Amino acid sequence: MRRMAAHHGQGIDLALLAAERVQDPHLRALARLMAAEQKSEVAIFDQWWRSWFGGALPPATAKDHAAMPGMIPAAELEALRQAEAGAFDASFIAAMTTHHQGAIAMANAAIREAGDVRLRLMSHAIRHAQRGEIELMRGSQGFAAVRAAVLNILLPAGAAPADGATAQRADALVDPSAVCRATPASAAGAATAGRQNPRPRP
Repeated sequence: MRRMAAHHGQGIDLALLAAERVQDPHLRALARLMAAEQKSEVAIFDQWWRSWFGGALPPATAKDHAAMPGMIPAAELEALRQAEAGAFDASFIAAMTTHHQGAIAMANAAIREAGDVRLRLMSHAIRHAQRGEIELMRGSQGFAAVRAAVLNILLPAGAAPADGATAQRADALVDPSAVCRATPASAAGAATAGRQNPRPRP
């Protein structure tokens, strides 16, 4: 859970930057949605951690950061901040796609390995959302977007076009025992579940 929260933290920073700088209005709206979505998931992580373990969600360690796939290096982030207006949209899409594919790999590991069903459900929700956002960043719309949304729910790890080769390689390297270890059930119902359900079994 520490790792996914930290991974989301960089995603939020990217999305907020895009909300200010992107030229395309649809992409700007999507960036705002990404920021709001990931902020809410981080809040859920924190609530579940407090409920299950007591105290605030601790920050990720340097070792955690090194192990997280899809994180954008500081130099690339700075280059994105300095990008000219005409080049920003494409640069943002490339960076956020890589970042999302890393989160998908982390979610896949938790879906496979988490012992508590709530953790697997939350990880599935994260994977579905980020697969969908990649499709939207690539311009999917209409029937194609609806079809992709349905397939993104059903397709296993590595099978969705949005997962990409980068995510597939990262998925093979993720340590499943450390990813989303205490992630809650789902974005929609986790806040309630965290108050009503006991701490997950190890």
